[in-house]
Amino acid sequence: MLFKNIIKKIKDQYEIISENSKNNISDIALKSNNTNNSTIFVCIKGFKTDGHLYLENSYKNGCRDFIIENPDSIKSGWLHDSTIVCTSDSRKTLANVSNFLYGFPSKKIKMIGVTGTKGKTTVSTLIYLFLNTKIRSSLFTTVKNIINGISYDTERTTMESNELNYNLKKSYLSGEKTGIVEVSSHAVTLKRIHGIEWDKGVFTSFSRDHLDLYATMDNYFNAKLDFFRALNDSNKKNKIVFINMDDPKGKDVLSVINNSVKTIKIGSRPEYDYFINGYNLDNNKIKINLINDSKEYFLESKMRGRFNIINIAIAAAVALESGINIEEIKNVLYNYRGVEGRFEIILEKPFIIIIDYAHTPLSLQNILEEAKKLTVNKLYTVFGCTGERDAEKRSIMGEVAAEISDFSFITNDDTYNEDPYTIAKEVEKGFIKSGKINGKEYLIILERKNAVEKAINKASDGDVIVIAGMGHEKIQFLKEGPVDYNDKETVLKILKRKKIIYNI
Repeated sequence: MLFKNIIKKIKDQYEIISENSKNNISDIALKSNNTNNSTIFVCIKGFKTDGHLYLENSYKNGCRDFIIENPDSIKSGWLHDSTIVCTSDSRKTLANVSNFLYGFPSKKIKMIGVTGTKGKTTVSTLIYLFLNTKIRSSLFTTVKNIINGISYDTERTTMESNELNYNLKKSYLSGEKTGIVEVSSHAVTLKRIHGIEWDKGVFTSFSRDHLDLYATMDNYFNAKLDFFRALNDSNKKNKIVFINMDDPKGKDVLSVINNSVKTIKIGSRPEYDYFINGYNLDNNKIKINLINDSKEYFLESKMRGRFNIINIAIAAAVALESGINIEEIKNVLYNYRGVEGRFEIILEKPFIIIIDYAHTPLSLQNILEEAKKLTVNKLYTVFGCTGERDAEKRSIMGEVAAEISDFSFITNDDTYNEDPYTIAKEVEKGFIKSGKINGKEYLIILERKNAVEKAINKASDGDVIVIAGMGHEKIQFLKEGPVDYNDKETVLKILKRKKIIYNI
């Protein structure tokens, strides 16, 4: 189909500058290198660059169909053979065109969206594993995408709207009935999920994060609420929302849900729909007693950490409300050890090494408190803070590490274009506030692999090392550019060199 015919079917505010392209469209892209004569190129003014700067490159690739915001970026010589649409919001138009181009796939399969500050990846993955015992499903998370049983690495928590719709179509054509999507606040604000028709929504938790984009916690939380407003507006029937009512913000999520959506409340009070009526934690497993109406479910998991109790309860509730048998849920849960890079225990003896994605003050606190329970002697923490992000949380995270850990190594996370030493010194302020002394209770070692090795060399029997911040990630973004780096691979290489037998 010609782009000029596609755009006329889109309910959006736009101006057609020219409609002279003769190219048949089959794809839509944000990167000029991915364009050809069957592609629409969408120019988005991003945080670091402007898509309009790559129009000429796209044109040279044979592309003749464009969505733009700035008409001054168009060369007059392109008008005679191109279709050019100018819009005030290219992200919204991208989402609307993508939905149409890929056949509105979210209308054809059940859609489950999981949002919150913490727990999104774990809850999404558990839902996928539970549902897949009976209902063929796809999964889209920070860690991986799974379509038709094949896993793909990801670049961000929620992909751009064109990629999401393309992959949902791929999922539908493979015969899958449900798509589970981890929904970040950025995905809502940047319209990556605009136009998706949701069946179920899940709220896991809320705490400080992303203030570099939102400036205030209220703005950040409102972005979360916008997802649930989208659930309200969905045209699907039998919509359900699952809310962690133990989180203080649970009642605020509940307050925006309209009468078209059934609410399922989950938490530690008897009046909730799914009531966590006790649990038991030890070094090897979690046991949960979950009650729904008169039914009592005893769940057991090899996952670790108190924070996973609510994650398991939420995912089990979603699965049960989706028609999954409790025995299937119990079987999956009993054999599952957790998401890659989420409280992942790499070594248990002679000391414990844990890798986790924690990169906010509360998530770091939760992880370190859980690690402390496993510690016989000393707790070592290796962590840093991201560059070009919320700078205020750096000293807070430093203070958290200082208060809970016996010794910490302040190192690089993704520094981007910011000076690594400046970031580390801001983290150090939290240690100084706690009265810690450099060299005795913490060290700054900017090279991450060196910091990890130093921690391993320092550890002895009964100690615990927590390596926090990067989790599953395989690329580290430094001032000099992206480099291949993964905490788990780094640890395994060091252990192999030291001839220490590890779990993996």
